Amino acid sequence: MATLTMGAQAGHPWSGPSFPHHIQQIMNPSPQPQAQAPHKHAATPNLYHASPFQPRPRNDVDLDRDRLITLLNHFSQLLAAQFNRPLRLVVHGGACMLLHPGVYQLSKEQQHYLPTLPHRKSTRDVDYIHRSFLIEMAQLGVQNAAEKLKHCILATAQHFNLGADWMNSDADIALPMATAPNGMTYDPIYAASVNPNNIELHTIFRSANGMLTLISVTPFWAVALKLVRYSPQDASDICLLLR
Repeated sequence: MATLTMGAQAGHPWSGPSFPHHIQQIMNPSPQPQAQAPHKHAATPNLYHASPFQPRPRNDVDLDRDRLITLLNHFSQLLAAQFNRPLRLVVHGGACMLLHPGVYQLSKEQQHYLPTLPHRKSTRDVDYIHRSFLIEMAQLGVQNAAEKLKHCILATAQHFNLGADWMNSDADIALPMATAPNGMTYDPIYAASVNPNNIELHTIFRSANGMLTLISVTPFWAVALKLVRYSPQDASDICLLLR
């Protein structure tokens, strides 16, 4: 399995089964980032505004690694203007395969030596866990986090002529929940993802302005989610994750 250290240095609607959960009871047992002083920034891009053009619902534009990095850096500038603080998102899916440097390098090597095997070159969306993002924002005292995040997602879609779901949390409805020893319901995928060890190994993106960090779910959760959903593209992703 690729576990190159990042601390020193991801296109289909979800189709898996739904699991019961109670989002209002989410408990995040992992340490949360401390509130930070407001940041000052250079001029930011124009935010989303009403216009004759509205992003189409589904994104049909293939996003390779370079294009993902470009649009995520733009996205981070909009986030800076809306939130005025660094944000982190826990992500999963094809974007992680492209953005994780270790996995991406393994994929390139595999393509070189075994060119007939399937090879991921792009994705059409970035899957993130929205439900626990909201809990984390509430704990930090951030108001209207959902609306602000959606605003930035749509503004980025408008700027790059992407579908509105280029970043989405459609899979949240099917992600499992767990019960802690004290009886509280919590999100086990998110809790494992923000464990310090996973942050060290699987932080896959940091924006140039330092205002956005993407953390991949742990490898075993990544494999589990792909096995539940399973599409032809997932086969090669699973093989790389298990190396």
